[in-house]
Amino acid sequence: MPRPKNKEEYRKELADMFANILSEKGLLWKKDWLGKGGNAPQNAVTRVDYRGCNYINLIITAVNRGYTDPRWATMVQIMDKDKKYHPDQKWHLKAGSKAVYVEYWYPFDTINKTAMTWDKYDEAISTGQRSPDEFKLSTRYTAVFNATDIEGIPEFVFEERTKIISDDIVNTLSKEMGVDILYDGGDRAYYSPAEDRIHLPTLESFTSEYGYNSTALHELAHSTGHSSRLNRKQGSFFGTPEYAFEELIAEMASCFMSVNLDLEPSEQHLNNHKAYVQGWIKMVKERPETLVKAIKEAQTAANYMEYKAGIIPEKEFQKNNASVREFTVRKPMPEVSLSL
Repeated sequence: MPRPKNKEEYRKELADMFANILSEKGLLWKKDWLGKGGNAPQNAVTRVDYRGCNYINLIITAVNRGYTDPRWATMVQIMDKDKKYHPDQKWHLKAGSKAVYVEYWYPFDTINKTAMTWDKYDEAISTGQRSPDEFKLSTRYTAVFNATDIEGIPEFVFEERTKIISDDIVNTLSKEMGVDILYDGGDRAYYSPAEDRIHLPTLESFTSEYGYNSTALHELAHSTGHSSRLNRKQGSFFGTPEYAFEELIAEMASCFMSVNLDLEPSEQHLNNHKAYVQGWIKMVKERPETLVKAIKEAQTAANYMEYKAGIIPEKEFQKNNASVREFTVRKPMPEVSLSL
């Protein structure tokens, strides 16, 4: 896309781009951050991320205790009596270290009355040796310690990243809309309607400034749908047409807002926007007219965001909303069925 003459031209070109996206070949969306989002809690030996309640528990504990190392290990892993976890290293738990208990779910064999590893369970089920009905889920709690309290463990090395700066528009929107942006999302970026907060990976985990700011704008676009703002229907379950519709709105609004950033999207960034939209539009069961509706909603969300960012006055915001209601896409929509 050549550099547009003005914002109106830019948005019209983007609208046309999205309206004809179904005729393009399949595009691959790539997240704009690397690894585990910088600080997702992980096991020090297996490097597997902790999930669910364990994730939340370890994140909160790390913040309260001032831990910056994301690794955690069990006492068995630290002592390593059989030298199978870190045979060339001697780890020692510092005196006075405090444990945190994590929840571990595992399959229990009701026939043989014994616990089974997930690998063994998967093998038994996939080969037809056993039936899932012969097992039940059981749980145990295991103490883990942060790597900060383990002597002899190698220093954790965070991958170097280009310094990422949050654009003034993102900062202003967060403040004026009253939506906090927290960098505790681990490997996820999401908006929580219940909290009215945004959770992102750490700044240093993003691969580019545009990648960070467009991601932040995407989540801020979601927050415009809150009942205290534009009052769109939210809270639908993942995989439903309603959920997909909201994702379309947020991604296109993010793209519309990008003209206000002090950054110019590369062709790769635009392809990423298109790939994201292309992925979600396939989940909408209605015909392509749904995409036109999503574009209109995205325009409304972007207008609201420009108003709250102080880019346009309220009078222009109201005028723009009126014009969006009359919005039509210049190029014809392809006659494509969007069945699942």
